[in-house]
Amino acid sequence: MPKLAPELYAALSTFAGHRRILVALDFDGTLSPLVDRPEDARPTPQAAQVFEELSQQYGVRTAVVSGRNLDSLTEVYPAPRPENLIGSHGAERRVPSVSSDSPEQPDLSASQRANLKELTAKLSEVAQRYEGVSLEYKPSATVLHVRQAPSIEVADAAIIEGQQALAHLDELRLMAGKSVLEASVHSGNKGQALQWLREVLDVDALLFIGDDVTDEDGFRILNREDLGIKVGEGPTLAAHRIETPEMLPELLEFLLSMRN
Repeated sequence: MPKLAPELYAALSTFAGHRRILVALDFDGTLSPLVDRPEDARPTPQAAQVFEELSQQYGVRTAVVSGRNLDSLTEVYPAPRPENLIGSHGAERRVPSVSSDSPEQPDLSASQRANLKELTAKLSEVAQRYEGVSLEYKPSATVLHVRQAPSIEVADAAIIEGQQALAHLDELRLMAGKSVLEASVHSGNKGQALQWLREVLDVDALLFIGDDVTDEDGFRILNREDLGIKVGEGPTLAAHRIETPEMLPELLEFLLSMRN
């Protein structure tokens, strides 16, 4: 397995020197390898174990910042899991230390509920027309999944038709990720969620690791004290990169050794 780049070891050492840090990880494609069926995803055992050990260190806070809704996230992440969970790209928050200001479910307006109902109906029509295409339902969004489509051509056609079917709707956030098209009536993103976590957890620096296009919102808000790491290929705003989720345990173990 490839080793971490020397410059990444150096960056992790510098980051670990901050008094209070937040280590925030995406789930799918980061803590868990990507799988065809979302319900089959699980964090790699070694990564989950070291992540838990990190959370027990003085001055270290941990969080999962995912596009999944919180119910889905807790179903695929066996306990023990981080107490700080962000779901639906920031629309759902489970942060016990600030629970009074941390709604688990987004409070949608009447127009948002109407938009969600309409976009779900439109995407349902698209999904029914393509083999291997399915929907995932979230409190403020509906997701078109095309990973199980029989070909790239079918997957791309379904995504394009989904985008076209929703083009007339206002106040809608469309996010195209790896084999998914997510249509959300919630305007938040992972960057806003990370900024919120930084403030409410009162940390000096944060580390964010993610693999997908939607994680770029998180990398975008990082400052010079922070650290962003992209998993896999593709353009990114992150300063560093690892090749696969299988390299995450080594990264976390090194960070843990710097905090012991």
